[in-house]
This record gives sequence, structure tokens and C-alpha cells, in this order.
Amino acid sequence: MKGVIIADDLTGANASGVLLKKLGLRVSSIFQPDRVHCSDSDVIAYSTDSRGLAPEDSYARVYEAFLRLKQEACFFNKRIDSTLRGNIGTEIDAALDALGDGYTAMVVPAYPDSGRIVVNRTMLVDGVLLSQSDAGRDLKMPVLTDDVEQLIRAQTRYRCLYIPLQEIVRGISYLRDIIRTARREARVVIFDAVRNEDIRTVAQAILASGDRILTVDPGPLTMHYVHEQQVREKREQKILMVIGSVTETTKRQIACILQKRSVYFVQMKVDAFFDPAERQEEVERIVEKICGVVDEEDFFLLTTTPIGTEEEVDLSATAARLGITTEDVSNLLADTLARAAVDVLERTRKMEGIYCSGGDITISILKRLHAAGIDIRDEVIPLAVYGRILGGRLPNLKVVTKGGMIGGDDTIERCLDKMVSNL
Repeated sequence: MKGVIIADDLTGANASGVLLKKLGLRVSSIFQPDRVHCSDSDVIAYSTDSRGLAPEDSYARVYEAFLRLKQEACFFNKRIDSTLRGNIGTEIDAALDALGDGYTAMVVPAYPDSGRIVVNRTMLVDGVLLSQSDAGRDLKMPVLTDDVEQLIRAQTRYRCLYIPLQEIVRGISYLRDIIRTARREARVVIFDAVRNEDIRTVAQAILASGDRILTVDPGPLTMHYVHEQQVREKREQKILMVIGSVTETTKRQIACILQKRSVYFVQMKVDAFFDPAERQEEVERIVEKICGVVDEEDFFLLTTTPIGTEEEVDLSATAARLGITTEDVSNLLADTLARAAVDVLERTRKMEGIYCSGGDITISILKRLHAAGIDIRDEVIPLAVYGRILGGRLPNLKVVTKGGMIGGDDTIERCLDKMVSNL
């Protein structure tokens, strides 16, 4: 993947570049392109140092930068200040002129993680109107309006269209069609965004709307847009999630990922685990079910965790009924779930990664694969690690393993992002 970020200062180039670094891309931040050989970089982040220049001078620098760096790139970003300082509209014009006909600027000025949001065209900085923030009172280049569309429209010679938050939350397919219509009418499309989820939705809809896109933002839109490109390019590289823990933390994490991602969810019938014949039938049912849709889906969740109002297995009562220990019951649950997971992995041969929640599940899967262990590569969050399976029947399979009581509600999503970005 090759990309170009053109920022109006070096700090901005670095800030956007580091977001793409998180996706596994090699990023070079430069300010003298003639002196640097960047053939080994996936992304070039270049500063034109044009924020404080006269509009005509900033146009010339940005135009020249895009002409110089646009060859063989597959995505382009005009990085803007998160508080809208500088010659934003003029530099959008320069980028579009250099890239040529057919390109549309998609503008998402929001940066929720930094307290910058846009709703009803209005930018708020940490809950304060932009014009009343430190940026609004900046001595060198104060921002005098809170209206994002008004600010950009006053600076660009191209027609602008604005898409409000109530259109964004209606979903990807709806927004995709809105964007396609907008692209026929304007070269600059501006979006509200309050949450990272809003920006992700915009990115997915933009990608679905077609190619020839210039992202214009302080970083998050471009990060999500590139991430969605990565997912699309690696669509055959699928991930199996295996969850056996029954903690409230795990239940919230499952609910969160089912809400945020398209996940093929399969729940095993635990009652069938305690009779050998029924257990075999249940494993076969699950494996057939997942194998039957493996070409249509990317993320699969296999679990014994009770969802909603379902009751958990009473380990003590089950152990007493079967005449075994509670540890034996727990091991049986983990081993049956692991057996189904490994059968899916080996039969499909299309899973590039596996997410395991619960140490007993991880051990059971590694044993069934005859693996020696895990080659640890990185930490996703504290007590959740990313690595590769060592040896066994599926060597080098990517794996994230974590405890059932670890992480916030978005932990599964973060673990998936880690595996996808390193596939």
C-alpha cells in the first residue's frame, strides 16, 4: 500500500503518519523530498510548511507537492489542522487540481479523541465553540467562525455539499448512496462527526462509493479509510473468535463487537457436551454451520458464553450429577469448544487468525493443534498479547489471547484490528 499525506506543518504530518503506523504501515515524515529516498516506505507524510502563508503561496506549495508525490500512490490525504487554522479551502483546491478530474475531497474535520467534534456544521473543542477556544483567539491566525462549511466554502472555488450527522447514523449503504449523489454535484463533501464510530461509518461508505478520493482531515478519517482498504484487500484472510469465559466483562465485549462489526455468531449447546454421542453431534453441527458460510463472512464468533437472559452452567451441580469434579466439568467445556474450533480451522484452511478469550481455551486449542506454544509479537492491551502459533499442525497461525476478565467493552474490536492490520 502506497499513500501520500500532505500537511501544512511538520507536526501535523507526524500526527497523521503515526496513526497509519498503527495499521502496520511504514511511514516516512519528510520536509525535503529531493533529499530523501523513500522507496521502502508505504506512506510519505510531507510538510509544505504553508499554514501561515498567503493563500496563493500555500496553493503553489501544495499543488507542487501533490504533483511531485502522487505517482503510484493508492490513497491521498490533505491533512488539515484539527482546529481549522490555515488555508484549508485553498489547499484543497491545490490538491484536487494536482490530482486531476474525477477526484472528490471528503472532509471530516472532527478528531473525537482530541476533543474536536462537528455537529450541525459547528465545531466544538472540548465542549467549547471553536471561536471561543484557544484556536479562536490565536494571535497569528484566529479562527473567527464555528461553521465548518462556511469556513471551507469561503476559501475554495469548488462547490461544497454538507452531510449532517442524522444522515451518517442511518448506516453504510444509505450513506454510500448519498455520497455517490453528492460526488456528481460537488468536488468537496463535508461531514459531521461526533464519535469515532461516525468517522468509521463515513470511511466505509466513502470506500464503497468508488475510487478517486482525497481524504481531508486531521488524521482519523484517513486512518479508518486506509484500514478499510486493508480489510478489503485481505478479504480472504478471516478470523475465528473462540470465547469460553462467562464473566460479565466477556458478555459486554461480545455485545459490543456484535454491534460494531459484521460477525457470524455461533453458540454451542452446552447441554449436549456431557453425553459423548450428543457432544460429537454438536461439534459436527457447529463445524458444518461455519464451513457453510466461510466464503461469505470474514469474522466468526464461536462461544459457549450465555448471552442475554440465558443461565450459566452450574459447574457444581453438573459435577455432582456426573460424579466428577468441577475442574473436570470446566475442562470438558473448554476441550469441546476447542475441538470444534480446531476442526473449523483445519477443515476450512481459510482462517488467518484466531482470538481466544480464556486461558483454558487457549491451552486446549494449542494442545489439539500439537503446538509448542506462542511466539509473542506484541501487546494489544495489558494482559492481552498478539503472536504466532509455534509448530504443530497450523504453524504461524496468528493468535491473540487474553483472560476473560480483561479489557474494556471494545477489547475484542481492538484485538481484531491488531490481527487484521498485521495480516
